[in-house]
Amino acid sequence: MRKKEVYVVAHCHWDAEWYFTCEDSHILLIENIDYLLNLLESDPMFTSYTFDGLAIVLDDYLQIRPENAERLKALISQRRLFVGPWYTQCDSLLIRSESLIRNLQYGIATAEQFGHSMNVGYLPDIFGQHCYLPSIFRDLGIDYCVLQRGVYTDQINGNLNMHWRSPNQKSVAMNYLYYGYGPGKFLSADEGYLKGRLLPILDQLSKMNTATDKVLLPCGGDQVLPNATFPATVARLNQQDLPWHFTMADYESYMRDVWSTTEFTHTLEGELFACQKSRIHRTCHSTRYDLKRQTWQTERLLLDQLEPLTAIAALLGVSWPAPLIHEMWKKVFSAHAHNGIEASNADAVNQNNMHRLVSVERSALSLINLLKKKISYQISQHTGHSQILVVFNSDISALDGVVQAVIFSRDKNITLYHGDTVIDSTIVSQQQLDGGQIVIVTAEGEKLQSVDDYYRSEILLRVPPMQGLGYQTLTVKEGVACPVLTSSSADTIENERYRLTLSQGALILENRLTGQRVEDVLRFSECGDNGDEFDFAPLPGDNDLFAGKFRLISTETSPLTARMTLASTIAIPLNMPARLAGEPLQPMTITTTLELRQQESVVRVRHQLVNEAVDHRLRVQIKTPIDNPAFSWADQGFSLIKRETRSRYLQGWRENGFVEKPMPIYTMENMVCLREDHATMGVITQGIKEYEVLPDENSIALTLFRSTGLLGRDDTPWRPGRASGINNKVVETPDAQLLKSLTFDYALVLDDNLADAALLKLCDRYRERHLTYQMQTLNTFEERLERFTIPLAKSPLIPDAQFIALANAQLVLSLCKPGNNPREVILRVFNPGDKPEPLALNIAQPHQRYQLSLREERLSLLSENVTIAARDYLTLAVVFEEVC
Repeated sequence: MRKKEVYVVAHCHWDAEWYFTCEDSHILLIENIDYLLNLLESDPMFTSYTFDGLAIVLDDYLQIRPENAERLKALISQRRLFVGPWYTQCDSLLIRSESLIRNLQYGIATAEQFGHSMNVGYLPDIFGQHCYLPSIFRDLGIDYCVLQRGVYTDQINGNLNMHWRSPNQKSVAMNYLYYGYGPGKFLSADEGYLKGRLLPILDQLSKMNTATDKVLLPCGGDQVLPNATFPATVARLNQQDLPWHFTMADYESYMRDVWSTTEFTHTLEGELFACQKSRIHRTCHSTRYDLKRQTWQTERLLLDQLEPLTAIAALLGVSWPAPLIHEMWKKVFSAHAHNGIEASNADAVNQNNMHRLVSVERSALSLINLLKKKISYQISQHTGHSQILVVFNSDISALDGVVQAVIFSRDKNITLYHGDTVIDSTIVSQQQLDGGQIVIVTAEGEKLQSVDDYYRSEILLRVPPMQGLGYQTLTVKEGVACPVLTSSSADTIENERYRLTLSQGALILENRLTGQRVEDVLRFSECGDNGDEFDFAPLPGDNDLFAGKFRLISTETSPLTARMTLASTIAIPLNMPARLAGEPLQPMTITTTLELRQQESVVRVRHQLVNEAVDHRLRVQIKTPIDNPAFSWADQGFSLIKRETRSRYLQGWRENGFVEKPMPIYTMENMVCLREDHATMGVITQGIKEYEVLPDENSIALTLFRSTGLLGRDDTPWRPGRASGINNKVVETPDAQLLKSLTFDYALVLDDNLADAALLKLCDRYRERHLTYQMQTLNTFEERLERFTIPLAKSPLIPDAQFIALANAQLVLSLCKPGNNPREVILRVFNPGDKPEPLALNIAQPHQRYQLSLREERLSLLSENVTIAARDYLTLAVVFEEVC
């Protein structure tokens, strides 16, 4: 009788930090790799070891052991040590899709410098799988995927090997780790282990692999030292009379051998978010909201502002220290690592991650300042004067609405011009600043000389239309007043599209163009949270507490914008003992600012509060006109994905073996909406990641934040059994209580049945893909490098320039950055719709276009008649013949 094959994969799962810090794990890393190198070099029977699909471990290790680079290179080239394709294994549902792609690009490039990047998209532990990962893997040249979490048992269909397909119909060969990544961690040939553990596991795996006689047995665990006895154990197992033959192997070999000899027909579609066999921790996405918001801010600076600005600079021949950006991205990847961006970690770890993100933000702002100043100075050499404001469009779509800028002036009255045309503008905030003193060195010594006061004005301006990537120059003239925000007692604000009215303490939203009206559109709800950083846990018998009526604080209007500021108070217990004892409630005041800008199709919303309570959850419920919605649509990657508002798995979830209650609580990359035939209502957020649709209330509930003081807790109502992760020690996390001032920003959309592209364009516009810069000498602290002298080229640049414009409104920009070749701009454009769309780019200068892989390798020369398939993306390089 032919024996079935067991592929024994020795590996480790490497958390760089969690309940321990990176300082701890770095020491362990050095010790483990030292041991691993000696083991692999001395024992040829220990054929291979997989280091969690990571490449960052190479950089970290070689900082301390640079002399071992060649040893690593030899083992990796020989397929004895497997690293990559990830730089760090990031949680894919909490970051920008472009960050996900960039992480893989850096991981593959780093690993290939040492001879090989593992040809497996390895996902052993992240909490849910991004729907575009199959396509991303394939477009990076990765043939296989091995993952643990996110698959329902009824999706298996008789085989743990199956296809996994993205919304653009690209698929990858996948293996589902039904028992996770550690069923063979304690592999032994002892009779007790064989009969009690190993053979039952292998029998079950065999039943779930009906199309093949080859089964995969991962043998590893968290931060484990390589087990040198594995080859001898495998030999002992093969000496016994078992129906199995054991082989030391690796994930690549298993997937290649199985998929080359067996045809698998079953296909899984899209996002994988099941919590039946493995926990997904659906509500960790609102833990440590401050980190999520900082991630949003840092990614926005890098992807929406800095990198497009560097593309403009490259086309203009303006220099900058480009390698800095690589180091910035690596810091971001460390903050995005599993358990990091989820914020299910110790306070010290979260502080490290926050520091990384803030550090990158500072560097990004400094580089942005450097480039804006260099370009603007060269423009001033052309205009012949320095009283200019330069507006940069970092999108290839048109910029033609209201933008914000800061102007410094001697006179409080200012006006902007484009040529001889006055620009519509409004001063929304103005401060008179002390000019201070300067030090004058004389023969008699230092003397202080007073400097005149000046004004800092935050303005909104209606920018002259800019069709695509580029810039335009405005002139700042003093002495002529422009409109300012004026206060009133009105309880209504409006623009050409929306009207907001405060009526008897309730807020009414109307679309003036469609006649749609939603009453009581915003409501705050609060409840106790007896869970941990991984999961929200409701208190038995606890009922939501709701904020009282809105109170009008102020109304301000101008020709370009209107604002209404409201306050509402919610009475809540300050802690869990007070909640359980029914003690008197304490007031928490939430200030809400609503803004309607002219020519803008969203309602801007900002909530501000000071959190003084612990162990609770605060949500804002957004009423919609959609009656009893059955589905929501949220963006993920390059399209919107459709999700049920009521989980079909809720009934009998414990009896059906779910390890976590399958609540219909989801994440979004940027937005979520509800739809019916003639109505769409959506929310675009800035770092708020978690939502639940309440279909009986026709509402979307955004989780603003969760406040929790423990890393892990045993046996919670929605997650029975052990605490997640470390379960033999209580790790307190007081920082995760978020006892501080908090700000939340999002935008509302109420309209007809908007197309997916229109919704995602609104996301782009709300993220503000533009920059402004004023040439001035009054203030040297507004921007990070203004106080310092930098080399400035005197060669003039024209005042207005446009390089690349997208003429198809059904397409959306995802990426714009300089390429690896001179005068090259790399773009990623996607089509979120359900039919092919032509790529319509208007580029005046002579150029060539190339289709690129996600590895940014040239695949083919592109003609101008190119279409992008439904829910697909296209990566291309535009190479200009000369500096613009």
